[in-house]
Amino acid sequence: MTAARGERPPAPAHPAPAHPAPAHPAPAHPLPDRLRRAVCGVGAVLAVAACAPPAAGPPPVPASDVRDGTWTGTGTYESPGGPQELDVRATFRQGTVVRLDVLPAATNATSRRFQERFADAVAGEVVGLPVDEVHVDRLAGSSGTGAGFMQAVAQAALAAAGR
Repeated sequence: MTAARGERPPAPAHPAPAHPAPAHPAPAHPLPDRLRRAVCGVGAVLAVAACAPPAAGPPPVPASDVRDGTWTGTGTYESPGGPQELDVRATFRQGTVVRLDVLPAATNATSRRFQERFADAVAGEVVGLPVDEVHVDRLAGSSGTGAGFMQAVAQAALAAAGR
C-alpha cells in the first residue's frame, strides 16, 4: 500500500525498536553504581600510592637529646634507576641544624643529577630548624631523594644522641 502525496505511510504491523537489544545482555552488577565507582576509585588511589616512596617523618630524636657537633648518616631509597644512597653531614647546636651538607652518592647518572639539585636546595629548607622538626619530602624536582635524606638525617641525629 502506498501513501498519497503529503500523507504519512501506514505504520508497520510490528515496528522495529529504536535501540535493538544486544545479542547477549550484560549481567546486572551486584553492587550499586555509586558503590562500584567508590570501590574502583579507592583501588586506583591505592595503586598509585603503592608507587610512591614511603613518607618519612622527622627524625625520632627529640632536639633536646642531640649533642652539639657534626654527625653523618647515609640513607637509601628506590629510584627508577634502582636503589640509591645519599650521604649527609649535619652540624647540630643545641638541637638545631646549623649546617648541612648533602653528599650525592648515586650510582645512576640521572639519580645523581637529581641528588645534586636536591643538595643545592635542601640546606635552605632545613638549616635553622630543630632536628625533630626536619621534614623534607619532594624538593627540586626530586621525589625519591627526600626519603633517603630523611633516613640519613635520622641516622645522624641518632648518632648525635648517642643511640
